[in-house]
Amino acid sequence: MRALAALALCACTGTTGTVAVELVTAPDSHVLDPVQRLRLTITQPHQVVEAARGSAGFDLVLELDATGTGGALIVEGFDAAGALVACGQSPPFAFAALNATVKIYVAAPGSIALAPVPLGAARSGVAGAPISYGAVLAGGIEVTPGPPPTTIASTSIAVYNAYDHSLSEGVPLPAARAGLAIAAGGGSAVYLFGGTSGDGSPTGMLWQFDTMAPPMGSFTPITDQPGFARSGELLVAVDTTHFLITGSPALELQLGTTTSLTARSEVGGLPAAAAVSGGATPTAVFAGAALVRFRNDRFDTLTGDGRSDAAATTLPDGRIAVLGGTPATADALVIDATAGTVATVSGALSTARIHPAVATTSRRVVVAGGTDASGVPIATADVLDAHTLARLATLPIVARSGGFAVALPSDQVLLGGGAPAAAALELYTPEPP
Repeated sequence: MRALAALALCACTGTTGTVAVELVTAPDSHVLDPVQRLRLTITQPHQVVEAARGSAGFDLVLELDATGTGGALIVEGFDAAGALVACGQSPPFAFAALNATVKIYVAAPGSIALAPVPLGAARSGVAGAPISYGAVLAGGIEVTPGPPPTTIASTSIAVYNAYDHSLSEGVPLPAARAGLAIAAGGGSAVYLFGGTSGDGSPTGMLWQFDTMAPPMGSFTPITDQPGFARSGELLVAVDTTHFLITGSPALELQLGTTTSLTARSEVGGLPAAAAVSGGATPTAVFAGAALVRFRNDRFDTLTGDGRSDAAATTLPDGRIAVLGGTPATADALVIDATAGTVATVSGALSTARIHPAVATTSRRVVVAGGTDASGVPIATADVLDAHTLARLATLPIVARSGGFAVALPSDQVLLGGGAPAAAALELYTPEPP
């Protein structure tokens, strides 16, 4: 689609800039075909402009002061009857006197559809982590069609940019890995630990990846601890310099002038389902057969039954939700991490899910895939209200288990990377706020 809008920006110094806004959709999507009226909202400073479809599409121009402050851009498309049929949102960005292009992914409101770009190859076991402008996707098992089909550990690391919905490959991983533990640290640093090597054996290597190092990022090896080798675990950020690593033994990573990776002997191990409630005293909760809390540098066990093979996520108000897992249930656990209390939300999920992927935005929780009791990957995702966990929709997706779900700064959720292996990435797009 041609340029949707041009934001003319003028600073008090007299310098000017133009931000071109374009729309992108899922491959072969016709979601924009019925749109006859387009609305563009700037959240801050709040402005709304509309345009009717012309022979060449839509043209909108707005003039704004380049104050350096700004918000998000919301796009809404209405059909001839006035029904909302397409929508999308940009991440927040500052309105400054510069020239740039922002691409907004639009889809049917409250839908999951293919992202504009796929992974470079069909892969399972891909690690995904949010960063300030999108997501980092690393490693996995690549599957090459046969006969016979072949599998190989991947050296890929790529950044999904929510400002233009591109997927940019970085320099290759120093060694092929699948099942990495991954988390963002301070600035442009991303940390990757463990995973299985090309011969299928678990490793204990810790790398730092700098997403901003030209031209394609750079890796720095930090430490190799074969005694801590593991795969399919989580790197849990208590803060930007303090991490816990699930598995057995439980590991603690402290960054600073001296970096240390040590075992925490007071717990036998930590399950690979965890979320952190921030605030003055960050608190992590690990969901397994028991619910283990880490607070004020101490571990304790919360009262109540846990869940194995579950997923955990932090809700907007700081509570932690545990979803899916075994024993199989559609109920959710909601934990006040500070008080250590556990409540149940009955029937939050449409079906019991073992090892689903989960991500939370400011308004929604997306619980995707997983397997049923017989081990068959589930081809749906449940969308929940992020404040009440009321189920709002159950949507079709590519069937997968053990994939990633990453909340993007565009209020969307990126899905991919599970088994069976697929190259497809998917995006959940909520209705406009």
